[in-house]
Amino acid sequence: MRSKILSLALQLLLTVWAAAQTTVKPTTNNEVKEETCVVSGKVVRKADSVPLKGATVQLVNGEDRENTIATKTGPDGHFELRNVPAGQYRFKAMRNGYVEYEYGQKKAADPGATFTLRAGQRMRDLIFKLARAGVITGRIYDDDGEAMPGAIVSALRQIYKDGRKQFEITNSDRSNDLGEYRLHGLAPGRYYVSVQPQTWNRVVGDREFSGTEKNGGERGYARIYYPNAADPTRATNIEVKEGEEVPAVDILMKEVAVYRVRGKVLNLISKHGSRETGMQVMRRNGKLDWDWLTGANVSKSDGTFEIPEMVPGEYTVLAFWGDEGKMYSTQEDVDVVNADVDGLILSIGPGVNIAGQVNWEGKMSLEGDEVSITASPVQSGFVWGGMARVNEGQQFTLKDVPQGVFRLEINGLSKDCYIKEVRQGENLLSDDFFRVARGAAIPLEVTVSSRGAKVEGTVTNEDSLPVAGVWVVAIPEEAKSKQHRLFKAETTDQFGHFSLRGLAPGKYKLFSWDGAERGVWEDEDFVKPFEEKGVTVEVVDGDRKAADLSLIQLKDAAIKN
Repeated sequence: MRSKILSLALQLLLTVWAAAQTTVKPTTNNEVKEETCVVSGKVVRKADSVPLKGATVQLVNGEDRENTIATKTGPDGHFELRNVPAGQYRFKAMRNGYVEYEYGQKKAADPGATFTLRAGQRMRDLIFKLARAGVITGRIYDDDGEAMPGAIVSALRQIYKDGRKQFEITNSDRSNDLGEYRLHGLAPGRYYVSVQPQTWNRVVGDREFSGTEKNGGERGYARIYYPNAADPTRATNIEVKEGEEVPAVDILMKEVAVYRVRGKVLNLISKHGSRETGMQVMRRNGKLDWDWLTGANVSKSDGTFEIPEMVPGEYTVLAFWGDEGKMYSTQEDVDVVNADVDGLILSIGPGVNIAGQVNWEGKMSLEGDEVSITASPVQSGFVWGGMARVNEGQQFTLKDVPQGVFRLEINGLSKDCYIKEVRQGENLLSDDFFRVARGAAIPLEVTVSSRGAKVEGTVTNEDSLPVAGVWVVAIPEEAKSKQHRLFKAETTDQFGHFSLRGLAPGKYKLFSWDGAERGVWEDEDFVKPFEEKGVTVEVVDGDRKAADLSLIQLKDAAIKN
């Protein structure tokens, strides 16, 4: 019996030992998991294909916020990304002194292609060609021909926002003691150059000490655009080519008639007066996405202030004050014509708490774990409208919202959702803008549908070949063309495929242009020449439709951007 037991024990031991020998070894950093992907290739200089060492290559998945998938190139410009999960990515390469490039771009303004990886896929021998960035240099002089140090010089380019042309600051610099500036890192394209004197806390004496008559008309410097325009639409643009340095863009600042805005900040929260309250002046012309002119701190204990060197125009004056981690703000519009402005009162008080409700049509569909509501200021980045999480009862509260105009944004929805309507009390909001007045806490109500329609297809060129990295846009019918949230835009992937999701019910025209700037399709004048080239689709909730598109060349129409 004992020998039989020993024999069985020996057999069991041998079985366990054999199983241990066939156990799969842990995956090391140099091994590739079978279900993941490998992406490799080279980054080279566009002009001569010389390998670029130290370039960063990155895969960005908008739905994966936990992992950063990136690496740097070696001396031979080679890179390899291993164990990459399957999915949809934006694929970028960047290096100091070069223009950032995204996979699928033909030129810097193109959107790039969605980069799709299937499970276990191996993508090798990809080539990224980086173009050298351009530079604009010059000097700033004052009225006497002397160097003007500390001036803020900016390179601006035209963009489209809410269907209108605006100007966006691409890069800025301050002139040095010789008046010199250098605007670098510029992608090929056309730029406008603006310059304004140092603004924040600039020392200008109070009127009572300056020796000038009240409303006597002072002289000072205002922002101008190269070569000497007061309005960017009348300025001369500068074309920057790949790797080019455009020298001697010199600007002579000339004094003009300027005026002052005087008033008082009333701090209804603090018992210690309004000292150290921050102030900011913004233009109301809407031509610049970020158009602030001057700023300072209120230094007088009684809260009085005087803002000097204001040229005639329409402005919004903001006052903001922080306490115990909270920011309080207020704003008032003011028009400067041909005289000083007196008696402006800015009252800083507690913001209002705005309650809200999210109503779902269809099953709740989220991109992540939660939904949040943000009140984004329409005009100034110095005003914070607040953010609130939507609770399990689909309710939210935006706390301490100051007076002003805000756009309501909802984050965390899946791509199949669309915002059906937004109400503030009984009022249906146009394009999700709502106004907040002091003491008026009118509740918000957001209706979201998860039954958005889906349209997918392929974009091909004149040779019937699929086109990667171009915009595909769904434009709502004319009666709804002012509702910007109804527009949908996506880019084609490396196979020319597109998928527009979350379309609200209605009739749309689909377009795909070669080289169209982002947002230009919200300009009716741009779209008109292409009306006959669009593909019409009409969808209802839950629709799934197919539509193939032919790429439209901008040269086919009278308008070219």
